[in-house]
Parts: sequence; C-alpha cells; structure tokens
Amino acid sequence: MRLKASAFTSAQGVREESDIQSLTLDSGGLVIIVARERLPDGRVQGLRIWFRDAAALRYLDEVELARYWSSEDFPRGHHVLEVQAGGWSEEESALQGYATKRREWLVVTGNGCVSVFASSEPETAEVFHEFDA
Repeated sequence: MRLKASAFTSAQGVREESDIQSLTLDSGGLVIIVARERLPDGRVQGLRIWFRDAAALRYLDEVELARYWSSEDFPRGHHVLEVQAGGWSEEESALQGYATKRREWLVVTGNGCVSVFASSEPETAEVFHEFDA
C-alpha cells in the first residue's frame, strides 16, 4: 500500500542539507530538533517538534523511505506529516497479525527522518539552536 499523509506544518520547503539535529526522549516526551540550515555563527535555524505522548519512534535515512516519496499522496515541502495509511503503523499491524489503531507522524528532512506513534498532535516552534561542531 502506498503512503497517504497530510501536511501538519506549513510548507517551508525541505532542503537537501536539512537533517535531524537532535532527538531527546525522556519523561517529558520526545523532542526533535530539525536543522533546516546551519548559520555562519554556528547556530542552527530550525524547528522544534515536541510529542508529549510519544509511544514509539523509528529513525531512518531518507533513502530507506523511498517508497514514501514515490507515493502520489506524499505532501512535499513539509517537515511534519500525519500518516493516514501505508506507513509504519500498517507495517507493524501486518507483522503482528492484528490491527492496532495508532496515530502516526512523520518528521521529514533531506537526510534523517523519524516516524513517531503519538496520540496527540505535536507542538512545533521555530528555533535557533547551538551546534557543537
């Protein structure tokens, strides 16, 4: 089945050099910093994505998700998508032999991508983040 997803964030373009800057999972939830671009002063301009109730996550290089990109229902230019069909959740349900209703999100960059199971919408904010070279 092909991926069907809808855009959660506004279209800002996904640059080839964008990447997952950091990923932190603790009792406060899952926080992902997407580095859209690295500034000359060493900071990263990007997006902070906070999933308060993340239940699972999967990190993959964008090459491993090629079947997603080729889907007609893949919204381009957005860093956060909500997956309605054909994603990791369906893969897991097929492997387990039963369907589990999960809300699935996909954080997209030009390099690393993160699939997340979380029942509530993530909170997003623009950030400038220090980068350790």
